[in-house]
Amino acid sequence: MKKLKPSETLAEQAYKVIKQAIIENDFQPLEILAEEHLASKLGISRTPIKAALNQLAFEGLVEMKPGRKAKVSMISMQDVSEFQIIRESLETLAVRLATGHIDEKKICHLQDICDQQKEAIKESDYSKFLELDNEFHFTIAEFSKNVQLKEYIENLIYQVQRFLILSNTLQESATGAVEEHLRIVKALSTKITFDAEEQMKLHVQNVTKRILT
Repeated sequence: MKKLKPSETLAEQAYKVIKQAIIENDFQPLEILAEEHLASKLGISRTPIKAALNQLAFEGLVEMKPGRKAKVSMISMQDVSEFQIIRESLETLAVRLATGHIDEKKICHLQDICDQQKEAIKESDYSKFLELDNEFHFTIAEFSKNVQLKEYIENLIYQVQRFLILSNTLQESATGAVEEHLRIVKALSTKITFDAEEQMKLHVQNVTKRILT
């Protein structure tokens, strides 16, 4: 992990760095997150590390119990199944709301993300692909104009992404995911709410099938 620079608060920066390391499985499930070690790695004191871990515990990525060191929370197939059920409902709602705010510029932005995903697949850059995958879903959530909904969706996707990386199914499923994204974009461009909802629902269901079977 890189040392931090004081452009944001140290706690905010530590939170982002540790969170990314957990999502990308640099820290494995149940791995101990010793405050002293993290503070040394990031070149800061334990106080901002403690604040960062508390926030990550609130989001479910870290497990903290009195008298014990923090550790990365476990994620099971059952957890992912439950996350995806919730995600299906929330992302369907997000795309429904987004339909009311969509315009040509927003459609072009989503199309561009899909084009970049295709390039990432050609270059076998699956880290970049995942980054763009998140951007696609977060952008639609942002278009919903509902800040709380966007935050819930982001947290769910980050949780599922941990399992997706561990499952080693990304390379096989990437092309199918982009094709589904393009169908969502096409449905949004028509501004037919039902079609957009159905395409998003099918996509989330297919993600569940790909990573759990």
